[in-house]
Amino acid sequence: MSQQQNKSHSIKRKLVNNISAVLSVILFTIFLTVDLSVDTWVEDQFNQSLTNKANYLKTLVEDDNNVVEFDFAGEFMSEYEAADATEFYQLWHGSDVFERSDSLALYENANLPFLKMPINESKIIDYELPNGRDGRALISHFVAQKDDRNPTHSAVFNTMTLAIAAPTAELNKVLIIIDVVFILTCVLGVFGVRYLVTRIVNKGLHPLHNLNDQIKLLDITGVAQTIESDFKVEEIEPIRNELNKFITVNQQLYSNEKRLTSDIAHELKTPIAELISLSEVAIRYPDDKRISDTYTSDVLNISQRMKTIVNNLLLLQRSNSSTMKLDIKAITLNNLVNQTINELTFKHPTIKSRLRSNISEDLTLMADEFSLNTILCNLIDNALFYGLPEDPIRLSAVNNTKNITVCVSNKIHKPLSHDQLTAIFDPLYQLDSSRTNNQRHGLGLSIVQSLCNLNGLTITANNTKDTTLTFILTLPTK
Repeated sequence: MSQQQNKSHSIKRKLVNNISAVLSVILFTIFLTVDLSVDTWVEDQFNQSLTNKANYLKTLVEDDNNVVEFDFAGEFMSEYEAADATEFYQLWHGSDVFERSDSLALYENANLPFLKMPINESKIIDYELPNGRDGRALISHFVAQKDDRNPTHSAVFNTMTLAIAAPTAELNKVLIIIDVVFILTCVLGVFGVRYLVTRIVNKGLHPLHNLNDQIKLLDITGVAQTIESDFKVEEIEPIRNELNKFITVNQQLYSNEKRLTSDIAHELKTPIAELISLSEVAIRYPDDKRISDTYTSDVLNISQRMKTIVNNLLLLQRSNSSTMKLDIKAITLNNLVNQTINELTFKHPTIKSRLRSNISEDLTLMADEFSLNTILCNLIDNALFYGLPEDPIRLSAVNNTKNITVCVSNKIHKPLSHDQLTAIFDPLYQLDSSRTNNQRHGLGLSIVQSLCNLNGLTITANNTKDTTLTFILTLPTK
């Protein structure tokens, strides 16, 4: 057997893993969406800051009667004023450099990127700053605005190009912090989800663990026990009910097994005690002709009784086993009844005069011949023994559309009680009137019940009118 087959499966582990995986994927998706949204928003804010600065600088460029002026005040935008500043701007008039920020003074040969593009268009690009740091540049192409104070304007438009650049170190630092927070949140979220799911699953499986604890305390060898629950769980109740049925059946089987063992010992004890007593008397009085003349026949009779008990017990065990092979074939019921009568004639010489059969000559059914013959033989034998000698035994059969019903009836002294009707099919159960008869062992009706169960038949015993006991055998029509 492979290692995978030997590995036990866990409902709890599977539930925890599956639910944790699903929730973790959902959390990861949410956190990733939030992270990307925040990253995009931060970058948009950075780009918007560049755009706002560019728009402000463009408002400082004026066309005063075809003379371009740039009115920049360093006190309002000090980030471009200091020589060691990290932000830069550069302005072109046409393709000629018009203005440079003081922060570019240390980098005389460095120019910000210049791109040709349509008027009123802007573009943001990643750019390495003159100081060697990573940054981002915005290039915008625009027309210098006319001075509103001059009533006469030239028809010539002065096109300008503005480039501003800023470092992205702070932006990258913020993005890294956001990503680290995202990763830590994801990891903590996964562990948190798994912890919560484990707690929830453990709580949800508590009724199952409680059921298992109660099963451990069961002992079918003791008093009758069932599994009880303080609160009912919809999914557990069917299992608990079926387990209680199983426990009840096994307790009954165990009780029957104990009784059967005791009854078998009792049944075999009597003939064994007779054999021992007979042998002891024969040994003690070897010359007594009265003992020696009947010794062998007595031993034979006792041995035959023991053989009958053993054979019936073996037949009972065989009928309870699924290994017994059935030979289903068409059987004429009346012929099988006549065969049964012939088999019982040696035991009941008056059977032909006492048995009144009301079965059609052509009634045919599908059944296992051995099983049906054994069932009829035991039912008729039981009726002949328990029935009143002066009253007939009645045998009838009715063919319905769904089944065939065979009834065996005999009159008795008084109706059987409900408990007697219930126990009559138990192994080695005997009515008081049969316990004094050495030929009755209480196995015949148990064999009938077992063979009926094996063949899918039903057998019931009922009290009918005029103190009549009727056994009803029902065979399905095939």
